[in-house]
Amino acid sequence: MKALYTEVPELVYDRLVTKPVQTGEVLYEPDNPLIHMIFPHSGIISLQVVLQDGRTVENMSIGRDSFIGVDYLLGERVTSYHAVVAISGRASWLSANDFAAALTACEPLQDIMRGASRGLLRDLMRGVVCASVHSASQRVATWLLRALDRNDSNHFDITQRTLANIFGLRLATISDACARLHAAGAIDHGRGTMTITDRDTLESQCCECYRDYPRDGR
Repeated sequence: MKALYTEVPELVYDRLVTKPVQTGEVLYEPDNPLIHMIFPHSGIISLQVVLQDGRTVENMSIGRDSFIGVDYLLGERVTSYHAVVAISGRASWLSANDFAAALTACEPLQDIMRGASRGLLRDLMRGVVCASVHSASQRVATWLLRALDRNDSNHFDITQRTLANIFGLRLATISDACARLHAAGAIDHGRGTMTITDRDTLESQCCECYRDYPRDGR
């Protein structure tokens, strides 16, 4: 969230703790106290629901255009999701107490947070439609394009198993989707890595939902 670091540095910037996040790192579990807001600079954090049979399904992905903790704005003080790093990067932590104080003192920050919250709601609504009507390869293509928009590299440290957990699909289904995208010339994938080799081709393979997402990602 670029605006967070440029418009309210005197209230927020000096209180942020910034550090790397690694693929597979769990940042929040369901029913954890919501004591920090997390603002990614790079990488992708996946907010997931854990089903009774142990499977996971992503509610939404969080990049540098958003933050973890929107539920705090709605009065929640514990998490309802599993937050795990899908793609390594860097993120900043701000304590809930400092966040609340900054919101009270700074009207521009309130506007920034409202805008980010609206964006998350739109993402959630799009995700419901996308999961209902689009194919696995289309959904994977859209997810990868969003990751590309939110990062400065076309090379990601992400496994097919991670994608299967994100989409709540069988590993074989994700492997087939990635094979289709590879055959089209859109991606190259190795053990634990994914490279976007042709963005235009990947866009031709994605679903219509991608057109509704902002392109900047900042």
